[in-house]
Amino acid sequence: MNLSNFDILWIESCTYLSETGIPKHKHEFFHFIYVDIGVGEITIGETRYAMNPGNIYLVSSFVDHTFFNTDKTPLKTLEIKFSLNDEETVDLIRRLPVCVNVKSYPIKNILLTILNESLKELPMSENVISLNFQLMLTYLLRCYESLPGNSKYNNSRKKFSPEIDKVINYIYENLTEDISLEKLANIAGFEKNYFLRKFKRQTKRTPMIFIRDKRIEKAKELLRYSDMNISQIALATGFKSIHYFSKVFFECMGMRPLSYRDKNNIK
Repeated sequence: MNLSNFDILWIESCTYLSETGIPKHKHEFFHFIYVDIGVGEITIGETRYAMNPGNIYLVSSFVDHTFFNTDKTPLKTLEIKFSLNDEETVDLIRRLPVCVNVKSYPIKNILLTILNESLKELPMSENVISLNFQLMLTYLLRCYESLPGNSKYNNSRKKFSPEIDKVINYIYENLTEDISLEKLANIAGFEKNYFLRKFKRQTKRTPMIFIRDKRIEKAKELLRYSDMNISQIALATGFKSIHYFSKVFFECMGMRPLSYRDKNNIK
């Protein structure tokens, strides 16, 4: 993974007055939006999130998104648009939670440093910008590493064969769909029983348990950061009913989804 292979396309401190914002659109680059002051709503893909200070919203390339101020006071953001030229880094950034609370990290200061350096054209500005941007990505990837099951991700990633890696990418991109073992075996190009053994050997989990765990991770993200109700979250994470979702969530987390939201909701 090469965090230094990137192009910063635009960085700005933005202010959105009441009921103003950005209309629905998508583009070929990444767009990260840090909320400094105020509140709003942002929709990324099909999911709506509340925008609150201290959160950063990660919009991947070619993903529809829109946001606007929902309050009478101004919504102030720090925004950066960039492209990545390393496929492994692109793959990992796409797997980050869409909304990350970064109050414990100096993300705001890093973005301000990049902004100031880009405006002043001081000696060694390019080096300062590059180092700070890599630091920001490193902090965000640390958030990913802290999620259950993702420890030492970069080391474990190297153990996946191309066939299993292809299957894992498919799972991440289709969590809301009905994913069968037969479908995954076909994607890998293996006979079903052989695929099952190979997948379990490399990931230490069966494909269905792997899918369940990733759906629960996504559900936790939505419970913490989104305004979706429990039924909407169940559908958005591939569970066929709210009752089945609640049952599986309790088995994995030891509490019901509403209890998890009450305990962990970040505003």
